[in-house]
Amino acid sequence: MNSLGQMYRYTGHDSNPWVGIPGKAVDIGVAADGTVWHVNADGAIYRYTGDQPS
Repeated sequence: MNSLGQMYRYTGHDSNPWVGIPGKAVDIGVAADGTVWHVNADGAIYRYTGDQPS
């Protein structure tokens, strides 16, 4: 996440290691099982599901 709230995922590819994902966040958290969650400016909570709507 950058200072504008834009989110990215790491691809591991040298040519394009970071790809933007839809939405904006004010906070991001990762659970012990690796599940990624984010909170938007309205306080809604979302789970990352691999660039698919959740």
